[in-house]
Amino acid sequence: MLYELRDHQKQALNELRASFSEGKKRPMLYASVGYGKTVVAAHIVTGTLDKGKKVLFVAPYTALINQTARSFMDQGIPQPGIMQADHPWTNPGKRLQIASVQTLARRSVPDVDLVIVDEAHLQYSVICKLMEETSIPVIGLSGSPFSKGLGKYYDNLIHTTSMRQLIDQGFLSDYVAYSHDKPNLTGIKTVAGDYHEGQLGERMSDPKLIGCIIDTWLKNGENRPTICFCVNVAHAEFVGAEFEKVNITNVVITGRTPMEDREIYFTQFKKGNIKVLVNVGTLVAGFDSDVRCIIDAAPTKSDIRHVQKLGRGLRTAKGKDHLIILDHAGNLVNLGFPDDIEIDKLDTGNKKEAAERKEKQTKEKKEKEPKECSKCHHMKRADEHECSKCGFTPKFIENVEVADGELAAIKTSNKYTKNDKQRIYSELKGYQRERALCGKDLTDGWVSNTYKDMVGVWPRGLRETPAQPGEQVRGFIKHKAIVWAKSKNKMKSTAKHQQWLESRQNIA
Repeated sequence: MLYELRDHQKQALNELRASFSEGKKRPMLYASVGYGKTVVAAHIVTGTLDKGKKVLFVAPYTALINQTARSFMDQGIPQPGIMQADHPWTNPGKRLQIASVQTLARRSVPDVDLVIVDEAHLQYSVICKLMEETSIPVIGLSGSPFSKGLGKYYDNLIHTTSMRQLIDQGFLSDYVAYSHDKPNLTGIKTVAGDYHEGQLGERMSDPKLIGCIIDTWLKNGENRPTICFCVNVAHAEFVGAEFEKVNITNVVITGRTPMEDREIYFTQFKKGNIKVLVNVGTLVAGFDSDVRCIIDAAPTKSDIRHVQKLGRGLRTAKGKDHLIILDHAGNLVNLGFPDDIEIDKLDTGNKKEAAERKEKQTKEKKEKEPKECSKCHHMKRADEHECSKCGFTPKFIENVEVADGELAAIKTSNKYTKNDKQRIYSELKGYQRERALCGKDLTDGWVSNTYKDMVGVWPRGLRETPAQPGEQVRGFIKHKAIVWAKSKNKMKSTAKHQQWLESRQNIA
């Protein structure tokens, strides 16, 4: 039985019908993560099949074919034919065919009455050729239809709800974001519109930057199920090795990782046996597990990549209050919050229109840049005119070096409830008792100061009831230990340098 449609999905179907009735038979449905594109697609497929017509659904990756087929069948659609070598469901006689773009590129497109293209912003050459040479109706689906030239192929943009509206309505998770202004990317070449991968990977593999990723996750990641996006394989393996050093279970997934291994990793991730999936561009679409923290360590100039990466963590889940975004790439400041990136028109390839649109987008991004309170340094969205912490008028972020400090919050919520505060305090008291049993006493002042560093306020009116420390508290304590060790090493280094200077002066 077809799933019941939400209001924005009903509106999408109505606008699609209107588009076809007006003679516009190549519409693009602009639907972000959480929109329910597959549900809308199932209704379109059912309506077409009921008329005795044939449908081809095109998936971007082979891995998504079975996932799409099962979703359709869960909604009462008969088993489709699968266009894939040796697939047990191969059946050219089925009126619904599902194929990957890779398969279509090697075969001829079947005789159908409607084509539905998922992730249509990728502009597959086989689909573009089909649209140029035939009059077959095509519906594109995309959460980020920002590609240049899309308007040459699709004639109507349908956008019935925004990502922010989906968040406000509870269909997507809200988020708390932390970021530096931006890492130093000076001198890195641009290739095909984005940073040169080799140069960028080398720059982002600086040990100080890697250390900042690990330390920040221990402090702000709350031990949540995490995806970390890296630049290339070498960078990912470096990050994975550093997580291993602090006993954080992780795996590195790249384009070369076999699908069988990925399925094992995903299962272990869902069970909590793997905490961090460190990957290189492999989890940007079609991965719908419960992700509660995103580490972005891969700078990009692409709005599409930026939105897709963060979208992996915006799905809702039981017990999930918000997504945590740890931006070590500067993408939030350079490109914006994911729900701020919107378009109202497809790019047609017209240079004048493109220049005007770029100027408009640049102005809008500038207006939406995160701002910092000049008094308390709390960071928030640009449209929040007064600081929610102290009431002062904010100012724009100032440039800071990534390696020189911790991530600053640029969008926060009331992070800890009263119960959370009591739990954290009790777990810190439990850690204090645990250390005392090992003969290493920690003072009540240590407990209070650690609590304030973690929660932001002093512990007041809380019960003195020790509890077994959880991984979130242990991770924060580990973060504090790393910070202390770094400061101690820096002091030693400074003292040695001073001694060397004095010895040189004595020689002189």
